[in-house]
Amino acid sequence: MSLMNTEAVAVATAQLVQRGMRVFNAALFAPTEREHVAVLLALADLPEGGMVIDAGCGVGEMALHMRNDRPDLDILLVNMSAEQLAQCPEGFHRLQADFDHMGAVPDGAADAIIFSYAICHSPDWPTTLREARRVLKDGGVLLINDLARLGGDNAEFEQLLGARAHEPEWVEEWAARAGFRLDFAAAPAVHEHRLREVLVADGAGAGLLDDLVPTVWRFVAAPPEEARWIRHRGRIGFQFSGGRDSTAALYLLRDRWVEMTIYHLDTGDQFPETREVVRRVRADLEAAGGRFEVIETDVQARRNDVGYPFDVVPVDNTTVGRLVSGDPIRITSRYECCAGALMKPLHARMAADGITLLVRGQRDDEYAAPPLRSGDVADGFEVFYPVQDWTAEQVMAFLQENGLPVAPFYAAGVRRAPECMGCTAWWDEGRAAYLKAHHPREHKVLIQRLNDIRAAVDKQMSWLTHEMEA
Repeated sequence: MSLMNTEAVAVATAQLVQRGMRVFNAALFAPTEREHVAVLLALADLPEGGMVIDAGCGVGEMALHMRNDRPDLDILLVNMSAEQLAQCPEGFHRLQADFDHMGAVPDGAADAIIFSYAICHSPDWPTTLREARRVLKDGGVLLINDLARLGGDNAEFEQLLGARAHEPEWVEEWAARAGFRLDFAAAPAVHEHRLREVLVADGAGAGLLDDLVPTVWRFVAAPPEEARWIRHRGRIGFQFSGGRDSTAALYLLRDRWVEMTIYHLDTGDQFPETREVVRRVRADLEAAGGRFEVIETDVQARRNDVGYPFDVVPVDNTTVGRLVSGDPIRITSRYECCAGALMKPLHARMAADGITLLVRGQRDDEYAAPPLRSGDVADGFEVFYPVQDWTAEQVMAFLQENGLPVAPFYAAGVRRAPECMGCTAWWDEGRAAYLKAHHPREHKVLIQRLNDIRAAVDKQMSWLTHEMEA
């Protein structure tokens, strides 16, 4: 909803028209209104035969001059004021609507949308810009001709004019988050400071304009893939594990390395094979100017506190169950262990760093029903999975074709990259055979732990057997 009410619009319209003004812009960049519109047209660089929305069109005078200079354009006048629309010239499509909610305009219908001293009346520029992106085609033009604030605040400006002006960096940030790429921002030479003259003539102080500069922004509606990077600019994090999917996804985005922060979490119990992959990838990334952040946790301290992970968890060995049973062996589920030692610390760090786009090497075929897919939002993060549609075979082929580092687990038959050498869960990974062949000392420790845990499980299972045989 506009900051201006319709009654105020009607009164202001009559006053301005009486003064001989029909293009309701605070500043003109040329001696006449027609020449001023020609300057805007040149800056807009609209496509031949394009469908153009004049959002907050006033009495349609700007559209009339545009049509005279560019008869090829198909112009839609959008205005929430029925009174102003009624004064618009004949021969234009018209829509009485708030430019935040142009529901009658289909998605991607327009080649361009122009806000010429109109978006300043929006109380919520991000919403207005998202709606502008909705109605524009990929590659469509957004032209904003308005005042940029270089200092001060909007209190008096809003009270007197029902408008708000914002700092250029905020305008450009909001546009980026809506999916626009900035083409240019310019402050053309002003030929006539109309608003200043009107304020002085009406006895109002013109001082509220001292920190405002007439500015023109030209943005381009980015396609979805590009818009993702623009929208989250400066807030993109990649979760790098050192596994094959993670490595493939990261190198697939090599051209984007400088736009991301790469996060790697070390639990303190990594395989040396994983450390070597991480070392090589980090060297490549930092040589290219990328940022690599390592987060360290202590998985052994967690095991001492809540227990070793297992794929079957007897109730007597959980944290609560041990209060009843007194059993000395602590056991937790594999998902709880991974969440506590890996995912939660990683997510917490990324959230603290202000990350809003989370990128990782996740494939759909590893889940019966993938919990999230690219574009979904959860816990404040939009997610992007570059290899979500790939198979394991495609991932390995990509790594081999590009000479990229990959741990030898996979060639030995391990189905996933194991995070921790001493993990007693994830039996379906096939870790034990690899440990036995390549890390016999760690394998011996693992088997001893599995025997201890299995004894606890067997005790619990005996109660199940007793119950079933009763």
